[in-house]
Amino acid sequence: VYSEYSVNHAFGTGHYGTSVRLYHGIPRIDITTRILNNEKFVRYRALFPTTIENGQYVAEIPFGAIDRPAGIEFPAQNWMDYGDARKGLAVLNRGLPGNNVADGTMMLSLLRSATIGAYASQPVAGFDPAMSSDTGLELGKTLTLQYALVPHAGDWKTAGVYRAGWEFNHPLISRKSTSHAGSLPKRWGLLEVSQPNVVVSALKPGHNGSVILRVYEAGGKSASGIQVKLQTG
Repeated sequence: VYSEYSVNHAFGTGHYGTSVRLYHGIPRIDITTRILNNEKFVRYRALFPTTIENGQYVAEIPFGAIDRPAGIEFPAQNWMDYGDARKGLAVLNRGLPGNNVADGTMMLSLLRSATIGAYASQPVAGFDPAMSSDTGLELGKTLTLQYALVPHAGDWKTAGVYRAGWEFNHPLISRKSTSHAGSLPKRWGLLEVSQPNVVVSALKPGHNGSVILRVYEAGGKSASGIQVKLQTG
């Protein structure tokens, strides 16, 4: 089903361990890192060097994507991508928004040990200057961080990186069951959308028995005549 290797070692006064996993049939490299930090005011980053020169750095934002300048860290919602239209590499994150590309190396901030250096001169609602912010130092506890790599041909649009980001952040949840008869086919889905670049972001009950469905176009191109099919049986 999968192949995996792990490395574990001391890191400064703390500890660092990473597992890298490849699933059969899934074009993605899943990485889980566990960090025990005992240092103040440090940052841990994962670096992924590439052979791409003068590529395009794109980061996901809510319901879209945006070009970012190299050398500056920006937040990315589920993924960042760096490519030259012929090939590229996407870094998927699960709650790790600090992303950057510099000199062809993709960087993902895993942990930042920091405190509030100074409060505003005027009182801010909800903040008391007498309160400590030392919990931001992330000392003495092990954090588990998950991210993934998706190498691809073409650009991020043709590779469907936006779908890879959704899949990584919303994994399939399975439940074991005994063998029994049923009416479901071998392949089944709750709903189908006719265009792959139109992504479903929410499906929930509405008022008076209605259903609310939210979709958006994720690939930066027109999509007309969209059909949505709901399974009713």
